[in-house]
Amino acid sequence: MQLIWISGSTSQVKKINITWRGIAKLAAASSFIAITLGVMIHFLGFQVAIQYNPELARNVSGIITTQEKDAIEAHYRQHFNALQSQLTSLSERILEIKRYKEGIAELVTPFPLKNQMGSSSNKGGPYQPILFNPTTEGPLVEDLSLALNNSALLNQGIKKLEETWRDQHQWLRQLPTGSPIVNQIGLSSNYGTRIDPFTRLLAQHPGVDFSAPAGTPILAAGDGLVLRAEYDSAYGNFIEIAHADQFVSKYAHASKMHVKAGQRIQRGQVIAEVGNTGRSTGPHLHYEISHQGKMINPMQILAPQGIKVALQ
Repeated sequence: MQLIWISGSTSQVKKINITWRGIAKLAAASSFIAITLGVMIHFLGFQVAIQYNPELARNVSGIITTQEKDAIEAHYRQHFNALQSQLTSLSERILEIKRYKEGIAELVTPFPLKNQMGSSSNKGGPYQPILFNPTTEGPLVEDLSLALNNSALLNQGIKKLEETWRDQHQWLRQLPTGSPIVNQIGLSSNYGTRIDPFTRLLAQHPGVDFSAPAGTPILAAGDGLVLRAEYDSAYGNFIEIAHADQFVSKYAHASKMHVKAGQRIQRGQVIAEVGNTGRSTGPHLHYEISHQGKMINPMQILAPQGIKVALQ
């Protein structure tokens, strides 16, 4: 395309050649100039807005001043430090609960097994507390990352404690430390040497007697397996239960038996009723405990009443 331009008085003729390439170059140059001007206007405009109207600049583009950024970080730092303090208190509280739980476990552990409390029952290892620093001064992002890591470690420690305490609770439930009769009422004869009620001579009494009305429920002293549930001329109707760590409990002179040999039973389950069968002078429960085949005093391993209720 060619344009011809003729000036007025001089009648000069000027020719301008227009090509597609020239048009493209002109368009590109115009676009570049427009974009450059737009960027400059945008930048200068927001600089002015930040200085004279920061609220407008923040609403339009999210840009904040350094002072506002510091104020926001200080606000979150305050909440972060409060969270650190709470986590520190939680870690200390877990240690207190751990010590309290170990004290209870010590009370209910039978004397023959005191030396096994830290080995066979406690399988989780020692608990290492996670220490939180509530007054950290590093960059907030780094402190948050450290806090998250410590929280994860604390959670792992809690899970380990849960596993340990669950194993220990299960172990204690299998030991005959519970009461064999409701409220351990009417202890009428202790373990050891006594005057035999029939011969009136000194004799060894291998268990303890609980005097109670006929029909009083007899309870399993711990989880276990019923070895025998039968009649004997001396013991009358009696039940033997095998427990953990080679403990065996025996319940004699029952009027009725509610379990059979080979049956799994739970701590506190009613297994029989008090009676006067066998070599007996009146309704009562004769209760024996053997450990590794040797008779021991049942009173050595009977838990205090309050602890018994808590474990069942």
